[in-house]
Amino acid sequence: MVFRRTRMSKWALMLVPVILLSNILLYQSSVQLYLDIHISKAVVFGSLLDLLVVLPALMYAAFKLSKKQLAGIVVFGLVLARFILPEAHFAQYTVLLYAGLAVEVLVVMGELALVILLVKKIPGIRGDMRESGNGLLFSLLPAAIENVKDHFIVRMITSEVLAIYYGLMSWRRKAPVHGGVVTMHQNTSHTAMNLMLIHAIVLESVGLHWWLHDVQPVLSIVLLILNVYGIILFLAEIQIARLHPLEVRDGMIYIGQGLQKRIVFPIENIEHMDWGGKPGEDSLLLMYKDFEEVEPQVVITLKEEAEATLFMGRKVMVREVAIRVDDPNRLKELLV
Repeated sequence: MVFRRTRMSKWALMLVPVILLSNILLYQSSVQLYLDIHISKAVVFGSLLDLLVVLPALMYAAFKLSKKQLAGIVVFGLVLARFILPEAHFAQYTVLLYAGLAVEVLVVMGELALVILLVKKIPGIRGDMRESGNGLLFSLLPAAIENVKDHFIVRMITSEVLAIYYGLMSWRRKAPVHGGVVTMHQNTSHTAMNLMLIHAIVLESVGLHWWLHDVQPVLSIVLLILNVYGIILFLAEIQIARLHPLEVRDGMIYIGQGLQKRIVFPIENIEHMDWGGKPGEDSLLLMYKDFEEVEPQVVITLKEEAEATLFMGRKVMVREVAIRVDDPNRLKELLV
């Protein structure tokens, strides 16, 4: 979900916990006695309107939601109503819950069928990846979309495959070496920062898991799995920075920033380059973070929008790309 950059979106997001908390407190017996509240059918219907209409409307005002996501929030509101409202008051609306869950099950079954299709298409995907001549980071998603379809499930699964591959199985690979390569991470503290985060997660996992295992064994296992996944993500970030520098080849520019951002566009699509310029609010920032504040060295304006891929495979169309590399003079020679 993408947060809307409007003044109304912030107010809408602030009202979400207010709606939830007020409805939860409304059905607490102590609150009812203190405020002398009588729960009537009209009050119950008002709570349902809050959870099934107002809550989705606020989420839609705060985030850019698809129709499927909006429907999912409505079903989530039904499930919340089942737990918030006393059973005696919710009984007459149970059919709505079952109907919503039935629709959600159908959607999940459709997405599961898409996953099965994706697995069946693996040979074709691998063939298209080999033909493209690009690395896994830039070839996996286009090949999956070509063989299956452009769906958020496909994008999410390919993103997870990239994380696992680069985090665990890419350590013997070597970075490309040719005249069009410009590294982006060597003059930053990117690797050191990720190693520090991995170190912190390991220490936290050992200590917290040791203590929590006797108190909440299930929760300790869940947190341990999440921490292991986090370590894999940080290892993948280190490897992608090493294996995928900025590349200019065959008239195309390949730029990636770990698992977070990547974009490919032809050199002829460049309309203007502003060296030392300030990026706009909608610019795609492609630069590795450092302990100190860093600024992009060049802002590239494109003639036509290009598709950029963000974390978890989310796509966005951009007209402006801001870049920071280790050798800006070398980049200028390649682009001018």
